[in-house]
Amino acid sequence: MDHPLDRYLRRSAEIVAECVELEREIARLQAQKAALAHERVTLLLDEVRRGSAGFDQAERSMICELAAALRLSRYAAAKLLATGHALHERFPATRSAFAAGDVSAGHVETVVEAAAHVPHDDHAALAAYEAQVVPFAAAESRARTKAFAETVAAAVTPVALIEVHRRAHADRTVSVSDEGAGQATLRATGPAVLIHAAYDLLTQEGRTALDGAKQAAASGLPADERRLDQVRFDRFLLRVLTGRVAGDADVLDAIRPVVQVTVAAGTLAGRDERMAELDGRGPMDPEFARRLAVVAPSWQSVFLDDAGVVARTGTYQPTEAMRRFLRTRDRTCRFPGCRQPARRCQIDHTHDFARGGATDLGNLACLCETHHALKHPDVDPRWRWTAEQRPGGVIVWTTPAGVQYTDVPPPRVMFVNADGDRADAA
Repeated sequence: MDHPLDRYLRRSAEIVAECVELEREIARLQAQKAALAHERVTLLLDEVRRGSAGFDQAERSMICELAAALRLSRYAAAKLLATGHALHERFPATRSAFAAGDVSAGHVETVVEAAAHVPHDDHAALAAYEAQVVPFAAAESRARTKAFAETVAAAVTPVALIEVHRRAHADRTVSVSDEGAGQATLRATGPAVLIHAAYDLLTQEGRTALDGAKQAAASGLPADERRLDQVRFDRFLLRVLTGRVAGDADVLDAIRPVVQVTVAAGTLAGRDERMAELDGRGPMDPEFARRLAVVAPSWQSVFLDDAGVVARTGTYQPTEAMRRFLRTRDRTCRFPGCRQPARRCQIDHTHDFARGGATDLGNLACLCETHHALKHPDVDPRWRWTAEQRPGGVIVWTTPAGVQYTDVPPPRVMFVNADGDRADAA
């Protein structure tokens, strides 16, 4: 007779497997819908030439027709039509993977959008883009695919994307919207490298302040009951409205935001204009990267192997050099699909140190607090995951039911020369 736990875990695995197959079937059906969207756009273009009198009205009618029938917003209907048409006109490999159920509709939107700047007649660039991005999308989350796809698009057509980034930089702005209940949202839109640096600085300051408050509370002083989000907000407004920080400024003066940027040596020296990369987020303007390099207090070289992965550079705590290597290799939390930046993660022993695990690069990885807790020895076996690290930093996660998921360190995209040869980044 089966043990109750065995029945529980077996059914758990069956449910997950059924969900996976349903997701594949949904993708296949959505691929059919995308094909119909393409047919609808083609029907319009065969009837009314783009740019001719009456085209705008015909296009608007087409969009509203679909929006009404599918109960979508006009924007969502327009996006469905545009994605379906672009998919069938420009992305044959993505279309095939979609029809087979290997990628979701969300992945397809991401693949299409990331290559929007690639010239329509540059078939070689599109083929090179799909050759790298489609297999990646089939194995990774949409969020990871977005960052990777944007980086690959920058590598295959750097000149076109530089112009896109520079036009976007001119549109930087701060806006405000009322949210009700006496609340409002202040939104700043601008270069990702600066926005993330500002957020990272506020986060570091907030954690330092809360840690200090905990120590003070242990001495009998009133406790600080704020959450980290609240402290971030309070310090942000304090800086904006008064130009200063709180009374613990002497501690915070030593804090600096950390942003990791990858840039080719030739680009850094000004010999070419290849796009740089804001790690985990996507491509950035090479001129911006050069300016950052000039003012950065320190920076280091990273050498890549042929696969585009960072090459390998007694006690429980890893050295600072090991931490730098791991953050460079992992870039994000190493749980499949997680996007928490490595600099905000813990350095975890894949095989528990207390149970004989070594403190070396082959047994360490970056995990966010949530996913680190999944494999803690104190967790009930019904919910506890396990992880095994294999050569090259590959981590195989196993669910309590025995289902395995593999997470591979994100590749560094090779910069593509005009003649199609690859060049290393440094």
